[in-house]
Amino acid sequence: MPLAMSFKSGPTILIRFVPVIFLVAVATGCGKPVGAAVSGVVTIDGRPAPAGIRVDFEPQVANASSSTGYTDAEGRYTMMFNAVVAGVMPGESVVRLSVAPVIDSRTGKPEIPEALKGILVPDSLGQNMTLRKTVKPGKNSIDIAIGADAASGK
Repeated sequence: MPLAMSFKSGPTILIRFVPVIFLVAVATGCGKPVGAAVSGVVTIDGRPAPAGIRVDFEPQVANASSSTGYTDAEGRYTMMFNAVVAGVMPGESVVRLSVAPVIDSRTGKPEIPEALKGILVPDSLGQNMTLRKTVKPGKNSIDIAIGADAASGK
């Protein structure tokens, strides 16, 4: 009888742990960088950009996903495929910058953060972007400079 009990409980235990094993396998693979690691600093007239400027890398390869990053208080950014996976597809990318409104937690309305008001991204760095960067496999440090005309709105 003990042999029969072992046989019955063995598969039952295995069935209980299969979902756990699957979740652990998926979770450990989700945070690994895909493609190439890209980070850098955005500066305005030689000073670090304020937090919240959006940086987009759009690979010029068929079926490649775009990556997005946001500057921190020191102008640094790290590119992400999504909220969990960091990286940019290697190859040539068009790089775009934008100042996007965020939802104000008090009013529920979209507003430009105070630190970003008055910053105008020139057409050459925004929707009509002409800046192209080559992303190499491995780690990449790509700094982006915005001139004084962009900061002053000229």
